[in-house]
Amino acid sequence: MLKRFIGAVLCLAGLSFFTLAFAADPYQEALSAYQKGNYRKTVEVLQDYVQKTPSAEAYYLLGYANYKLGNLIEADKYFDEAYLINPDLAPEKIIPSGGQQSK
Repeated sequence: MLKRFIGAVLCLAGLSFFTLAFAADPYQEALSAYQKGNYRKTVEVLQDYVQKTPSAEAYYLLGYANYKLGNLIEADKYFDEAYLINPDLAPEKIIPSGGQQSK
């Protein structure tokens, strides 16, 4: 009985580790949503992401998603944040299609 219990606990621990190790990266999730034209999802994911992991790339993508949604003031704010972190930011490296959603 004890062996089964220990086995079950180890199995659950292994599944938990597997889930955490292979959970989707929020930035990649946002980039994928952006490339599919789901700008609201992009904004939703990145607003939380930049609070925990501020990066020029994330702020830029957040700005561009807001721009696509017509939120120009928000977009400008996020573009400013991106260039404050990295003045040499190359947008074509962030969004491979140069800011256009892929078709």
